[in-house]
Amino acid sequence: MTHSQRIKQMFNSISPTYDTLNHLMSFGFDILWRNKAVQSLPSSAEEILDIGTGTGDLVISAARKNQKLKGFGLDFAAQMVKQAKLKTQKKHLTERISYITGDGLNLPFPDKSFDAVTIAFCLRNIDDKKAALVEMARVLRNGGKVIVLEMTFPENIGFRKFFNIYLDNLIPLIGRSISRDAKAYRYLPVSIKGFVKPDELTILFNEAGLERVKYTKLSFGIAYIHEGYVHY
Repeated sequence: MTHSQRIKQMFNSISPTYDTLNHLMSFGFDILWRNKAVQSLPSSAEEILDIGTGTGDLVISAARKNQKLKGFGLDFAAQMVKQAKLKTQKKHLTERISYITGDGLNLPFPDKSFDAVTIAFCLRNIDDKKAALVEMARVLRNGGKVIVLEMTFPENIGFRKFFNIYLDNLIPLIGRSISRDAKAYRYLPVSIKGFVKPDELTILFNEAGLERVKYTKLSFGIAYIHEGYVHY
């Protein structure tokens, strides 16, 4: 089984408890961070794509903020997509949000299809991050924007020590007790610690052809929002 297949199997397995654990383990900050990412969307955006959409939180938040917005959510884990569709139905947003099971490295959309592409807490799970950014840029219209929301290992030494204890001990414990999937919540700390630093991701943005690249630190550097534009 490849790394990608193992990750897909893991997310399918934890999909029923995914939201509960996200909110619990981040002390609700994941909601605030997603809202910050949504605020970074261009006000003129009419169609957006959310890659690694999970249970649809970000695209749902965007659709509720902008009543004219049409959203598409893509995830490679079919069970996550199922949960997203159920949540969207409950919020009466099915006319404006559609979901598809697909691969972030091979997006099933024509060139220049969207005004913005978002990806939250997912880029670290993609092996070829530059290729993923190139695909995001490909499906953007001229002036379109890529928004990446990711957790990373904080630079502050004192806070890093605390965060390291939290990642290595509390997250696996909470994850195992609620989801019954110990492997999934041992993988999460590893993926966060192994993710590229903000400056390194900026380089990948530039190499993918994105311009006016910047990033914003959130919550002492636990998470960052990275932004870049496409200009033809």
